[in-house]
Amino acid sequence: MFAPERVPLPRFLRTAWHHAHAFYAARWLPAQCPFCHAWPVWQQPGGICASCLVRYTPPQQRCLRCALALRQPESACPACTCLPSPLRHCVAAVDYGYPWHQAVEAFKFHQRPAWADAMAQLLLRQPLCEALLQQAECMVPIPLATARLRERGYNQAWELGKALRRSSGIAMPCITQGIERRHVPQAQARLPRQQRLQRRQQLYSLKPADRSVWVGRKVLLVDDVMTTGATLFALADLLLAAGATHVDALVFARTPLV
Repeated sequence: MFAPERVPLPRFLRTAWHHAHAFYAARWLPAQCPFCHAWPVWQQPGGICASCLVRYTPPQQRCLRCALALRQPESACPACTCLPSPLRHCVAAVDYGYPWHQAVEAFKFHQRPAWADAMAQLLLRQPLCEALLQQAECMVPIPLATARLRERGYNQAWELGKALRRSSGIAMPCITQGIERRHVPQAQARLPRQQRLQRRQQLYSLKPADRSVWVGRKVLLVDDVMTTGATLFALADLLLAAGATHVDALVFARTPLV
């Protein structure tokens, strides 16, 4: 007798399952720390134990404009010295490195959108994060190219934006009206820093009919990782040119300069 062939769940059902599991597990079930595997862990972001939170989220002085970690407080930001940021403020929760790169990869590439809640809670621990949420009139999760969205099944920036609104209790519209992500032959993450910065004006376009939507708006961009800033800067430039009052950004992880 032959066993029936297993039919995999559609991507949207798998995503919904991960969301539901994370919602209930985080509130009523103990977890195992994903980094040191300690057990049990109760009521911590992402099930990360208190020891790992202390070890991997140390207080860090950052540039207010691009969130780059600074070696000395009040020192000049080397990134903004080379290329001034169009962002009024930018906040990051952690540096992109061990062990957070594992969480980001699971979040983006391995159908683990539930990481958004832990990332949002860690962002909300940053002193300026809640103030930026309160001041913003609209949130813009960084759009994905259509092919990438179809491949992944969800936009991780949207998931992080929803988690931020849910965790903070601050309601604001998420808008991407008229913003189009242009097709870029090579993925941004594979390009060297200088090339990413040079290509930033090619990343997005704004439909002329939708430019008036942004006039006088206080905009908050949201993304999971900021590497060189090319993506965020390109979108900030575009919205400021369309009449936005100012543009701020929240990112979970910021890549250090090497």
